[in-house]
Amino acid sequence: MPADPIESPVPLAEISQGPNAFEEFLDRNQKNLIALAILLALGTAALVVYRGIETGRQTSAGEALNKAEDLATLQAVISEHAGTKAAQSAVVLLAESQWADKKQDAAIETLRGFITANPDHPAHGAAQASLGAKLMAQGKSGEAVDVFQSIVSDPKARYIAPYALISLGDIAKAAGDLTKAEASYNRVKSEFSESAFVETATRRISALKAKAPVEIAPPPAPVAPPAAPGAQPAVVTPPAAVQPAEQVPPAVAPSQETTPEPTQKTSSGQAPPNP
Repeated sequence: MPADPIESPVPLAEISQGPNAFEEFLDRNQKNLIALAILLALGTAALVVYRGIETGRQTSAGEALNKAEDLATLQAVISEHAGTKAAQSAVVLLAESQWADKKQDAAIETLRGFITANPDHPAHGAAQASLGAKLMAQGKSGEAVDVFQSIVSDPKARYIAPYALISLGDIAKAAGDLTKAEASYNRVKSEFSESAFVETATRRISALKAKAPVEIAPPPAPVAPPAAPGAQPAVVTPPAAVQPAEQVPPAVAPSQETTPEPTQKTSSGQAPPNP
């Protein structure tokens, strides 16, 4: 009987000993990866240098702003350090300096330009409040109301909103609308109880409720009684002028000189010689 053939084992799978997909990717893109690493390194270095330069630029602009004292130096900060926060802040200070220098219209235009160009600047709300106050001073109440209303409705300007509400109340009071004025003052007390303007609002409300003093007619002038028929009207004689007392000359002190004794004559009729 022939022997059964021996079956050789057949492998189910073979393990590949070649490079994997990640290694193949590295091999194919090695040059690109090196170039990308170089670009990242250069970008990081450039960012560090830029930040250093920007910090130095901001610092130098801040120092220039601290030294600015008049219109000319403030304008120099704005032109020589354009784009820095110090230059933007210098615009607000420039407007105040223009107002103090009697250039009111120029100051208002400077503030308007700053408010439009820098909506995210930390001094944006303060610049709006300054603009509203200056418009009030010029009697432009309608424009001032629009500015103060924009402050109240801006969450980022909450720190200056109580002042805006006080100003709105003052404008309403000047227009004779006491109800609107009181409502504006009360908003300060209810919505900004932690503000220092609460005391101001309380005083304003007290002034609104105070009654004006009643004017009283002056008493009539006294009337002299009628004179009797045929009588002469009484003539009031003004008091005589007081004459100054006659000055007595000061007493003359007696002379200290010794009065000579009378001379005695001798029997011969001649005076004896003086000793």
